[in-house]
Amino acid sequence: MSKSSSKKSDSKPAARSAAAEKSGDKSKSSASPKRKRAGEAEPSSDEAPPAPPSMPVAPAAKQSKARGKQPVDLGEALVHAFETSERIHQYLLEQLDPSIWELEAPVGKGRVIRGVFAHIHNVRCLWLERRGEPFEAPAKVDRESVTQDEMREALRASSAAVVELIRAGLASGGHVPDFKPDVVGFVAYAIAHEAHHRGQICMLARLLGKPLPQAQGYELWNWRKRADEALELRTPPGVES
Repeated sequence: MSKSSSKKSDSKPAARSAAAEKSGDKSKSSASPKRKRAGEAEPSSDEAPPAPPSMPVAPAAKQSKARGKQPVDLGEALVHAFETSERIHQYLLEQLDPSIWELEAPVGKGRVIRGVFAHIHNVRCLWLERRGEPFEAPAKVDRESVTQDEMREALRASSAAVVELIRAGLASGGHVPDFKPDVVGFVAYAIAHEAHHRGQICMLARLLGKPLPQAQGYELWNWRKRADEALELRTPPGVES
């Protein structure tokens, strides 16, 4: 065999050996774990693989807090709502023209303005009578003869008595005699019933040619102002509540 062919045959195994060593080094480097950084804990073979990152969660909405306001006493708020409705009755009586107090409407049949106000008061008295002893309900008024001034006083008396009924209902677990479901429903019923009849009175005043001026008509709905007036009437100046 010539020297040249001998050299070629010797070089082939050497080349294959070098390539094998090179591929072996690569497989070792890929199989070997990465070098850990300083301070990094050695992973445990028993640990579960890390969970994929979760979707971002929107922060919970913060509850709005009224700045500088105290929590509402709902029982007192209920009483105040009825007192405010009563104050609107009184405002309407102050604004009505006395000349139409007992006039019949030119169309239709029904109560005159005096009779509608008397009905509001007398229905209150009916509920108050059901309270029983030892409570004494205010006297009913005669819808055929009660005057405007007498009506003001009668409504004040029945309103004060209804407030006592509401407070008694709150103190007894929220119940009112012969009324279901509860004292809140009773106040809602009373205000809705009386507001309905106030609307009738305003309509009668218009039919009789003496409607409330527009400004006074809007003031009937000024709940905040009437509520402030109701509080002033409840607590006279200089007297602590």
